[in-house]
Amino acid sequence: MQIEGKVALVTGAGYGIGRGIALQLAATGAQAVVNDVNDEHGHETVDMIESAGGKAAFVHADVTLDDEIRRMIAFAQETFGGLDILVNNAGSYYDPPFFPQAKPTDWQRILHIFLRTYMTSMQLGIEAMERRGGGAVVNIASSAGVGFRADNEWPDYAAAKAAVMRLTATLAPLKESMNVRVNCICPGWVATENVRAYLAIWSDERKRQQEVPSGGPDAMLQPADIGDAVVQLVRDESLVGRIMLYYEPGKKRLIPADLDLFELSEEA
Repeated sequence: MQIEGKVALVTGAGYGIGRGIALQLAATGAQAVVNDVNDEHGHETVDMIESAGGKAAFVHADVTLDDEIRRMIAFAQETFGGLDILVNNAGSYYDPPFFPQAKPTDWQRILHIFLRTYMTSMQLGIEAMERRGGGAVVNIASSAGVGFRADNEWPDYAAAKAAVMRLTATLAPLKESMNVRVNCICPGWVATENVRAYLAIWSDERKRQQEVPSGGPDAMLQPADIGDAVVQLVRDESLVGRIMLYYEPGKKRLIPADLDLFELSEEA
């Protein structure tokens, strides 16, 4: 897809990975709709884009609420004329306890934020894209959702991110039926503002358990790296329903679409 002149909506773009994505899309020529629940951060992202010569507008919307998602998409259409690119990125940090010790309302909220919100945004966003003749969706998942090792202390979060990956793959046929391509990025550690703050108070033992790069934030991916990966997935029309693993700088990998886990599995 030619990105220049297209309308791109990025959720949770007030800072961190979302900001990096919005900046890179705008630098490539997209008209960026910056979504966040923090007005100050959202307007900062818009100011950064406009200072660099790009076009952007901020919309305050809580993507955990369906009506807010509808309003956010309507804002994109009213402000820039439509919607061509949707990046599902918004999320939130949460404190322990985690599933199964967490209260049902707490772990259910995690599934809501990191799965249901993505699905609702896609469903409503795809409706808007159809009116433009098609579009592209990029879901931001996480390395936490990849694989089968019992090495993640956030099982509710990991489950939601794994579901986003599988959902992305099953939506590949939308390319033929609606001219909408859905792909997904699973980042490893990214040196966002929040990650830097966590690492400042985490013990060395917890950093080791969570496989934090020994070089700290300087050895991690930067938000702009994820933005570049989004641009790649949007541009490349051959990529449909693909899952990109991006754990460290300079190393992007696509999970084979024909990966057969039955063939790779052990006999019981």
